[in-house]
Amino acid sequence: GPLREHLPRAFVDQYLFGPGERVVLEGTMERVWRRGRWLWPFFWVASWSEMLFPESGADVPVTVDIRAAKERAQCHVWRRDFRFPSGRRRRFTSRMEYDERLRRVIELIGPAGTLAIDWDMTFEPPSMLRLDAAGWVLRLGPWRLHLPEWLLGSGRAIETADLSRPGNIRIQFTVSHPLLGDVFGYAGEFLLRRHRLSG
Repeated sequence: GPLREHLPRAFVDQYLFGPGERVVLEGTMERVWRRGRWLWPFFWVASWSEMLFPESGADVPVTVDIRAAKERAQCHVWRRDFRFPSGRRRRFTSRMEYDERLRRVIELIGPAGTLAIDWDMTFEPPSMLRLDAAGWVLRLGPWRLHLPEWLLGSGRAIETADLSRPGNIRIQFTVSHPLLGDVFGYAGEFLLRRHRLSG
């Protein structure tokens, strides 16, 4: 749309591409953290559905592979790979799609996509993209159940493009709970490359 011409090239490359292309972000999370040992069981259970994970650390190499889904150009599959210094790897997959009716980005979490997050996406010129969680939805076949914020909390992501270094993006992500405050997060810098798939 008309907003495209105002976006930094890194955001255009990251979000506005179709079948036959892929985007790879390579970088390092300066810090991956979570709050409190007593919340460890929650993060452990959340790792089963590829939502969150209990590991934490510094200088964690991360790769994000993004490809357009074959069936729909407006749906992208994100595969994230965290490689902790301990040797532990955490991989999780989600699907991002734009809902024309809601005018929001919907992220389907995990292989089955039974849990979804509605994201409000806002561009703040000249170089910041904000994603604020607007709600959680449990998807069971044709049924949709909206989950309260106190159950799973909310998320926010801030991406900042480095206008002096094309392709460089800083990413900050935080999960918050209305009673517990910030409980999980990470931050780091990435180099983005867009590729055309062969064949």
